[in-house]
Amino acid sequence: MKSFKSIILILVLVICLTGCSLGGTKTMTCTRTATQGSMKLDVDYKVTYSGKYVKTVESVEKIISSNKTVLDTYKKTVENIYAPYNDLEYYDAEVTVDGDTLTSKVVIDYEKIDTDKLVKIDSAIGNILKNGKIRIEDMKAIYEKNGATCTQE
Repeated sequence: MKSFKSIILILVLVICLTGCSLGGTKTMTCTRTATQGSMKLDVDYKVTYSGKYVKTVESVEKIISSNKTVLDTYKKTVENIYAPYNDLEYYDAEVTVDGDTLTSKVVIDYEKIDTDKLVKIDSAIGNILKNGKIRIEDMKAIYEKNGATCTQE
């Protein structure tokens, strides 16, 4: 009986140490697709978070069109949107056109980024930043408000 209790105790400890971690990193994925005329939009956001707070956001936004002029125009527009962030450390944006697809990739590390500088560039982010952090539920609400469907671990 004593060894049975020992085994149960060990099992409980193993389960708690491996599966009950409160500080573990989780992922939320949000996607959206839309079509406007001959143009298609595919959006994919991968948000890592721990507890209630966002750690990183990786976004991939694609505009698909057979019209090269449309893609070139959107490329300039998107590059201009991201230009103010060029010198902001931990905010990395890349815009490319390959064939009929414009791809915008952005990676933001909210644990390391200077949130004061971020708010100076985009004051709207100040609405969801609380003590230098963004709650995962606030991020989810924004994406869903813009038509994305989100799933969380």
